[in-house]
Amino acid sequence: MATEQVRMWRAPHEQRVLLMAGRTTRYAVEPRGEYVFGVVGDQPMRSRRGRERRLVRPGQLVAWDPSGAHAGSAVDDERPWRARLVVVEVADLAELAGDPESDPLADVVFPDPVLSDTVLAEGFLRLHATLESPATRLEQDERLAEWLRLLIDRTSAVRSRRPAITARDEGALSLAFDYLADQPERNVSLDELATAAGIGKFRLIRLFRRRTGLPPHALQIAHRLRVARLMLESGASIGEAATASGFADQSHLHRHFHRSLGLTPAEYQHRFNS
Repeated sequence: MATEQVRMWRAPHEQRVLLMAGRTTRYAVEPRGEYVFGVVGDQPMRSRRGRERRLVRPGQLVAWDPSGAHAGSAVDDERPWRARLVVVEVADLAELAGDPESDPLADVVFPDPVLSDTVLAEGFLRLHATLESPATRLEQDERLAEWLRLLIDRTSAVRSRRPAITARDEGALSLAFDYLADQPERNVSLDELATAAGIGKFRLIRLFRRRTGLPPHALQIAHRLRVARLMLESGASIGEAATASGFADQSHLHRHFHRSLGLTPAEYQHRFNS
């Protein structure tokens, strides 16, 4: 969001959830393995994703999956809209809303990202307020898991009808995901990643795209941005965050940060701490 009237913070007991609230007249996001959920208030906004154009009215819920960049602008440039948002990474969505014993989640997409569902919208606002409050961790966990699951059950779709990923492929993906997440700052080669996963590199690339919508290098950038965000939130300098997260320099971090969130690292740090 491109305005100084936007706050960002982490849920007190759930660091995997990034919360945002405020007013803006425009935004542009190129998601890297993240979902963005929110409710628009006060004024309508116009959204666009690829060739898709939509009018989002006050009270409507938006559910953006990582399938493509999206942006928004005020219907009237002089009248900003208010919104409350939650940002959740792909792997975290599966952990927060899935049941590994009976119903693991994969390839969750939202074909219609603008939803006129009063139950979901009102539930989201209650969830957002709970995540901002001193509620117990158990209550926050329950509300988050239940709302995410309700959203997925009511509105999501499977990405495609391709053959299911095999158990061997699942194991390879898990190894590759962990390898990138555990050392995002390293310049890992494709051959090295494929060896760690125990699978051919071309099949690994195809599996990555099927499961996350991203190639391996984009997921690596997403992990680096996550590390950089957490460092900026804790007060580290931009240079320190760039070095520790594996970016070549501050300008490299700046470029990817702005493409991902529509904010510079300095703007993010300021709004998170404001």
